[in-house]
Amino acid sequence: MSSEPITDLLSIDQGISIPDVLTRHPEKIDVRLVGERCRYNIRVQREDLDAVRAASALDLPDKIGASSATQDRKILCLGPDEWIIVAHMSEAARLRRTCRDISQEFTLSTVDISHRNVAFSLTGSLVANLINIGCPLDLAVDRFPIGKSTRTVFENAEIMLLRESKTGFYLETWRSFAPYVCSFFEKFATATQYDTNT
Repeated sequence: MSSEPITDLLSIDQGISIPDVLTRHPEKIDVRLVGERCRYNIRVQREDLDAVRAASALDLPDKIGASSATQDRKILCLGPDEWIIVAHMSEAARLRRTCRDISQEFTLSTVDISHRNVAFSLTGSLVANLINIGCPLDLAVDRFPIGKSTRTVFENAEIMLLRESKTGFYLETWRSFAPYVCSFFEKFATATQYDTNT
């Protein structure tokens, strides 16, 4: 196996392509497919959390709905004992070793879910409206602030949602649901352009 870092892996066919209408007016709606990522679901007993943090150097947030992020990694706390780690593929080997090591030292669960999901980056002044066509959450920035994450639904699809900026979101859904979710994005963007003559 090559030791060269994997840069993005957007060249891998993830089973979906982004329609032009979703990138035509990026100041309003800009939907991009995120390259392949490695992902782990980690279940840790609360009483072991500090020790797991120290042993793994993983910044596991305390509060449900909180997140931590670096350039190459996002960690979302989705439940009282559940975290999702999403990392750049260049981090895959290191993350795999970390999960193996803490699994040997502590009573916890680490499950590799790397290829289960597809991720989208959504930015622009209308992306909260776009997400709200299928998601019931109040996405006003004072109710869903920067750094907040959750597992929720978009129409009939389960999604994982993280607010990265005032007008930017990171969204994941199961790979089989990605074309379905993207089709709703496309319909909204098309209708918005028609309505506003942009």
